[in-house]
Order: sequence, then structure tokens, then C-alpha cells
Amino acid sequence: MRYKYRVNILPTLSASFDWKAEKIDWPVTTEVGRGLSGVIATTTDVMWLDPASGRLTYRGEPVETLAASNSFEEVACLLITGSAPETDPAAYRVVRDQLRSGRMLPADVVGLIRDLEPATHPTRLLRAGISALGCHELSVDDDLSGEQHWRELRIVGQIAALAAEIAAHRAGRGSPPIDVDASLPESVLAGLNGCRPDPEDVRVLDLLWVLYAAHGLDAPTFTSMVVASCLADPYFNIVAGLSALRGPRQGGAGEAVLDQLAALSEPRAAGTLVRRILDEGRPIAGFGHRSYRMPDPRVVVLRRELAALANRRGRPEIFEAARAIETAATAVLAPRGVHVNINFYAAPIFHLLGADAAFGPCLFAVGRTAGLVALVREAMDTIRLVRPLSRYVGPSERSLPDPGST
Repeated sequence: MRYKYRVNILPTLSASFDWKAEKIDWPVTTEVGRGLSGVIATTTDVMWLDPASGRLTYRGEPVETLAASNSFEEVACLLITGSAPETDPAAYRVVRDQLRSGRMLPADVVGLIRDLEPATHPTRLLRAGISALGCHELSVDDDLSGEQHWRELRIVGQIAALAAEIAAHRAGRGSPPIDVDASLPESVLAGLNGCRPDPEDVRVLDLLWVLYAAHGLDAPTFTSMVVASCLADPYFNIVAGLSALRGPRQGGAGEAVLDQLAALSEPRAAGTLVRRILDEGRPIAGFGHRSYRMPDPRVVVLRRELAALANRRGRPEIFEAARAIETAATAVLAPRGVHVNINFYAAPIFHLLGADAAFGPCLFAVGRTAGLVALVREAMDTIRLVRPLSRYVGPSERSLPDPGST
């Protein structure tokens, strides 16, 4: 036999394939599409994204339910430890304190951020800050995998603290004061706007981070899993994941959404704008998703939140513009299987919370770190080095001329 063990063949690209019910007995062979579509790279208890229905659950809990009644810190605890805060309050308090403990940034890390130009793209500032934290937190004698740092969860709070520091630096303000009793969303909003946040704004950012916390093996998370398979420490890992977040197909999509909204003169012109963008060969920002054949289910929650927040801010035109573009784009793109995704409504919500277009990906990064840490911690003891193959399609083998020949 070619294989020592029987290989299971899973038709993962088939519409009838039941992703959740099928038991995985390694090794397996799956149907593979471009960009590793259809590949099963791991198994997990952390979260489940059903590509057929769009259903998203964290540890078996529907994300819509969690977003309606749980804070980001509570959901981070559930994702990372598997323990629901309401069933084990003492364990939750330990995790919450660990998450918040990273907010006191070393002076040299703050100095590095402050020495860079405020006009630098905030994701570059965040990347630099994370790298500097790794130099500060891990000495040359530390275990290269940084296992203790994965267990302590400080890095989640550190990413939030860096986001708050970068926001203050870009606004020309000094470092935001540290309130030891504040939640991570409260501290980031304080850094973003230079004042104590409105509780309703805190609730909205909590909700956004819950919805963004985990979403399968998206590009940032899968990149982090590849780096984790090398047993690299968390700071290398998060920098790699953040690098995969950058770009118009991931975190940068939110920036394009805001540009798109700004280009709409009035809601009645949405159809004209959509046709012009498509005629120019450009995508409609905030539409399309590799995991969904239907509208992103998280959009239902955020559409309602944007309407309420825009009215509260006295900016109802932002929601009206978004709704008009969504309606016009859906009419054209839905027959092609392209639907609205979470970024379409998250971007204007981040904006109304005080973030400019460029800073939105930093807020995305804070939320996604929870799921990323949860998946790496789960796999830490069993993960294999990620090493796929490639198929050569270049010229056939050629012989080099004899150097002695004339």
C-alpha cells in the first residue's frame, strides 16, 4: 500500500458535506480549491463556523446570543478557557485580571511609539509596538515558545493598551491614564477619544469585539497557527497575524467601506455609484466572503446597531447611505453569490465611536486576538509543523551546458 494507514477521502467542496458531523480520523484527503479552499487543517473545540448555514458558535454558544448579553472579556474567557463566566465566576475573575494586567506598558515601548511620526499608519505603529514588547518581555534565556506568556494572557491586554496609546499619540495627546477598574473596551475608547466613554459606546465596542473575536481559520488566524506550529513566542505570532490582517482583502476592507460611503452624494445615487464602481472593475467594499454563500449573519446585528448609533450621534445620514448602498449592491451581486459581510457595517460603527478609517483595523485586531490566543493555546501540545506541498508546473528539467565546451 502507498499509505501505512487507511486514508479517509472527504468531499469537502460538496454542498452535501456535513462539516460538523463528520468525524475526522487522520490522515485524510480532502477536495482542495485555490487558496486551500476545502482543506481541513485541524480540529478544534473553540468555535464552529458552518459554511452552509453561516451559523457561528463559540464553545457551542451562538455568537448572536453572546453578543446580546456578554462583554468581550466574558467571551474571551469562554473562548480561551472553555469556562462560562456565569458557571465559574471565580475562574472568570482570574482570567479578567490576567487580560487587564497587560495594560501597564513598559516606558521604552511607549517611547518607541512616541518617537514615530503620528502620521504613520496605525497598523504599522501597532506592529512595531508588539515587536518591542516581545524584546522587553522575553529575555534571551526564555523558552523560545513563550509558553508561559500564552498561559498568562497578558498579551491580549497589551494589544488593547497599545491601541489606546497609538490613538492618543495620533491625536496629539499624552498617554491615557490607566484605570485599573476599567474594562478593555473602556480603556481603548478613553485612549481613542481622550475622555471617559459613554457606557452605551462601551456596550457597542464590546459587541463588535465579540462578533470579531473568532471566525475560523481566516488569514490572520491561520497565519498565527502556522507560526505557532514553529513553537514561536506570542509576540512573533501576533506580529505575523497582524501582518496578514493588513491589506484590502482583510482589515483594510473597512477603510475602503468608509471611502465608499463618503463618495455617495445622496442615498438616491447609490445605484449609480455601485454601477460605476463595478464598471471600473473594482469590488464593492464590504461585499463577498470566502466562507459564506449567503449574507454574513453578523450583519443583522450590526445593521441595527449602526442605525441606533447614527441616530444617537445625530448622523442618521451615515446609516441611510450604508443601507442604500447595501440595497443597490445586493440587487446586482446577490445573483452572483456575492453578499454583504461584517466589515460593511462595522467600519462606520468604528468611525462613529471615534476611529478614523486607518485606525479601524487596530480595533479589529484587538477583538480577533481573543480567538487567535484560544486556538493557539488549544493546539499548543499537539500542533504539528505546518508544511504543505506545492505542485511544480514550470519547465521540464534542463541540463546545463558543459563549462568546458566551446
